[in-house]
Amino acid sequence: MMKMKGSVFFSVFVAMLGLMLLAPITPSLIRELGLREIHSGILISTGSIMMAVMAPIWGNISDARGRKPVILVGFIGMTISTLLLAMTFYFGLHHYISGGPLLFLMIGARSLVGMFIPAILSSSQAYIGDVTEGKERAGGMAIISAANGLGLVLGPAISGIFTWIGLLWPLYFGIAISAAAFAALLLFMPATKPTSQKGAVKVSPFQPGLRFYLLVAFITMTGIVTIQVVGGFYLQDQLGLPSDQLARVVSFGLMFTGIAMLLSQVVQSKWLKWEPRPMILLGSFILVASMLLFLLTAHLPFYYLAFFVFGLGSGFMMTGFMAGASFSVRNEQQGGVAGLVAAMQGISAIIAPILGTTLYQVNHASPMALIAILTALLGAAMLARYRKRPSQCAVDRMEGQEIHAGSEGAQ
Repeated sequence: MMKMKGSVFFSVFVAMLGLMLLAPITPSLIRELGLREIHSGILISTGSIMMAVMAPIWGNISDARGRKPVILVGFIGMTISTLLLAMTFYFGLHHYISGGPLLFLMIGARSLVGMFIPAILSSSQAYIGDVTEGKERAGGMAIISAANGLGLVLGPAISGIFTWIGLLWPLYFGIAISAAAFAALLLFMPATKPTSQKGAVKVSPFQPGLRFYLLVAFITMTGIVTIQVVGGFYLQDQLGLPSDQLARVVSFGLMFTGIAMLLSQVVQSKWLKWEPRPMILLGSFILVASMLLFLLTAHLPFYYLAFFVFGLGSGFMMTGFMAGASFSVRNEQQGGVAGLVAAMQGISAIIAPILGTTLYQVNHASPMALIAILTALLGAAMLARYRKRPSQCAVDRMEGQEIHAGSEGAQ
């Protein structure tokens, strides 16, 4: 079991690390290539759209073909697409290509990155769903959240270190670690059998027991992306920071968020071992508290505290919605539900940057206030559901089984 969990942790960590390596250098590359800021937004959006579209598809494929083959395909695609992106930037920086052709190749390569990363993320979550049951599943999902947090912490830091050598070196490192991950998992990751059966019912995002957890996923990931996008602007405007100092401050803030996410997973997997609903309820209260800290303080140490508290709340909620969604469907549909959860991440990455920056232009406090309101409403709804239903896991399994039984009867 430890070998399986270790393989999943490594897979998700490398995928998130590769994604975060690109984020810090994109603005600098856009400026060096003589492109406009909107082109950076287009790159991010196209990658997010591909993640949202492909995540459910990869999840269903992993149900039919097995988790390990899809994860390996994901790393092959991630290696090749990152190589193509690095080559495109290299040709642009050396003026071999420019203008429209350069932008077209950049968008194409970035779309390929967004296409293959969900193969790793959705299949890894489904893998945990295959090999765990009951309270152990929540601990398994905590491993995925911990890997996300570690990637969030180390990605920007490693990217910053490699930029001392050259602007494209973070991408070169991303190519190398993706290829190394493929080789390591090919040799050491235990394989699981395909879980789907002939005539198996596909997962619907609107089915009872699942739709609420997808809503939690969307709100949680929207909050995370919003803080990543507008957090720097907010700190600069509130504290009057110069641009060169701002990058360091934001990096430390996001590092505290990642550390807190890791800590929340340790607490959940080692001591609490709670079911999804109490985890989401606790996480929502903590996340609201973090938004209040952002809004009510005017000193840098308290902003760092807000980043840390935000990471705690996000970590509990992330583990909660992953485990809850997994409990709500049958074993042969773990890939499909994992794909839907990963799609929520892609959708939030499309909506949150536009919504967050638009609200920020209206009022600097409004993005944080919106996150606080949405999360508070979510917590209130969860509290009401939790009081009505004593055993969340049993209820979610029963709701999922009722849906499948009805569908099979109709067939």
